[in-house]
Amino acid sequence: MIRLPLLTTLLLLLALPTQAARLELADNLTLLASSRGKASPFERALTLPAGETRLLVRFDSPLDPGSTNESQGRVRSAPLLLTLTLPASGTLRLVTPPLPTPQAIRRFAASPALQLAATDGTRPLLATALPRSQDSLLTDYQALLARYDGSASAATALPAVTPVLPAATPGAVPVDPELQRRYLAADEAQRKAFLRWALAL
Repeated sequence: MIRLPLLTTLLLLLALPTQAARLELADNLTLLASSRGKASPFERALTLPAGETRLLVRFDSPLDPGSTNESQGRVRSAPLLLTLTLPASGTLRLVTPPLPTPQAIRRFAASPALQLAATDGTRPLLATALPRSQDSLLTDYQALLARYDGSASAATALPAVTPVLPAATPGAVPVDPELQRRYLAADEAQRKAFLRWALAL
């Protein structure tokens, strides 16, 4: 006798719509961490509850996406901190603009501008690049994401990064901090190209 009302209540609860949205990632984006729990870099889609969510993602693309020759290398951005406010339902897609050439891919990796595509159109999305000094093979991205306060804006949440310069040698010319910052922000291919130019090789 008591089982019937319990079963009816359970069926009603299961029939209620879930308050969650689906977020899909473009093929050239990798999920590093989510404020909603452990994330896998192999995930291409997430089901996330409505409200604010923070993600760490990375742009990661072959230098020539149209080629099957992987020896040309890959281009990766620094980890990107995103804060999204998700609706109660629907599908959103995190995308990049078309990047038809290796030069466009390099430029985008150096200064990513992600977009959020929904049924009502595509709009730009503010992404903050974290310092590359916080990015290594041993980085715990979930812990890195947890260090940023979700109540503050991404820009104010980021700690100030002061380059650590080696002790100056007597008579040596001091390193320009802006030049050093740009060098550290560059990817491996850009650094090699700069060194070849600087050494006139």
